[in-house]
Order: sequence, then structure tokens, then C-alpha cells
Amino acid sequence: VCSSDLIKVIKIAVSNPTQTARPAENVVVRVTDLLKIAPDFKAGSAIVTTTDAATLEEDARTMQTVELPSQADDLTGDGKKYDELVFQIPLQPRQTRIVTISYGDQATVQRLRTAYPQRAYMKFSTRYEGLGWESDETAWRIYFDKRNGVDLYGKRRPGLYLDVFSAPEYVYHMESPMGRDIYDLGQSIGVGAIAAIEDGKVVRVAEVASREWKILSNGPVRAVADLTYKGWRISGRTVDLT
Repeated sequence: VCSSDLIKVIKIAVSNPTQTARPAENVVVRVTDLLKIAPDFKAGSAIVTTTDAATLEEDARTMQTVELPSQADDLTGDGKKYDELVFQIPLQPRQTRIVTISYGDQATVQRLRTAYPQRAYMKFSTRYEGLGWESDETAWRIYFDKRNGVDLYGKRRPGLYLDVFSAPEYVYHMESPMGRDIYDLGQSIGVGAIAAIEDGKVVRVAEVASREWKILSNGPVRAVADLTYKGWRISGRTVDLT
């Protein structure tokens, strides 16, 4: 931790241990962990930057930094504090980069921080029968009923289009310049939906006492939601699933 009158910084190292390049690796840092290092840390007044330096010594000699899109999320919804700080960073194979989390005076941070373009979004709509979520490249939705399958929207051009797909009169499974629903769910569970294996057969999350949804965060880096199924009847017992 380093400090000045208005801005303090926390330095962390982020490493890619694999042989595969990670062009946009998601990094999630728990605020409780940062508070152990800096008890006065405020996630809502933070900027995340990085250099190509692999050590603190190299980082100290580097004059050029790059700001990384970041967001602070209140995942408990208590409205009192943020729970996680999340950002994305490009990493080459086996690369380590020093990341600086700067925080402090709110007005100073607001002047320094860039307005990041939003590249993730979630929306629940009866128009497409469930929860939709998207990046700027692809969109998905889950049928929030007995089908409980995950559907896929292909996009012809980058952008966030759930507001368009959920608009009255818009036919999202017809061809358009933006894209369309390209996956026929049929009798399957779709793309990555949760199910159970019972007597060798796939069983959907269908027979439940109740279904609930809650969007926890919509931001430039990620969107987060909880889906809760209470009293799922499976294999002669009931299971609560989140």
C-alpha cells in the first residue's frame, strides 16, 4: 500500500499460469480481502490500472500505465457496502502483470476515472419468457418455466440488444441486421442449463414449488443474477437450488 494526500494505491500481481493467451481474463477481488490490507479502502472510489511489469521493482520504473475497465458490485443487495471489485486484463501465456488499485478522495477519483462502455447486460422479460443475459458478442436466455433450457442468440454485429429483443412486436427469431434466436431448444436442456440424471435419464428443473429471479449487478465488465428454485422434486426428495 502506498499513499498520498488524496489517492492511495494497492499493488497486486495477476498471473496466467497456462500456455494459452487470455485476451480478457476476469479477475474478481473480494473487498474483505482488500480491507485486510487497507482498512480504509472504498471500492466505489477505485481505479484499476496496469503495466507490463512482472515485479514491483519493474513497475516502479515504468512510466506508462493502462486503465482497466472495472466495477464494484454489491452482491448481497444490502445497499451498505460493495462485496467484490472485478476487472478484466489481457494476459499472454505465463505472463504476470502488476495491477494497481487506486482509491481515495471521491471527487478526485471521479475526475480521473474513465467512463467505460457497457459490454454486459441482463434483463428479465416476459417477451422472451425468462432471464436474458448478453455480452456485446452473444446473448442467451433461460426459459423460466418447466422447460428451463438455455437458448442462444447469434449477433451479426457487436452491441447490447436485449432491450430490442424484448420490445413489443419485435420478432426475435426472424432474421435481422442485429441477429436472431438461432437455437431450437426442442426437447433438450439447451446450452448449459442445469439438470439431473435420474435412472440414466436427464431430468429438467421442472417440478418446483417456486421460481425466483433477481438481477444483482449490471455493469461494464459483468452482469450477475441469482435464479432460485425452491422445492425441486427429484428422485423422491426435494432440493433447493440457486
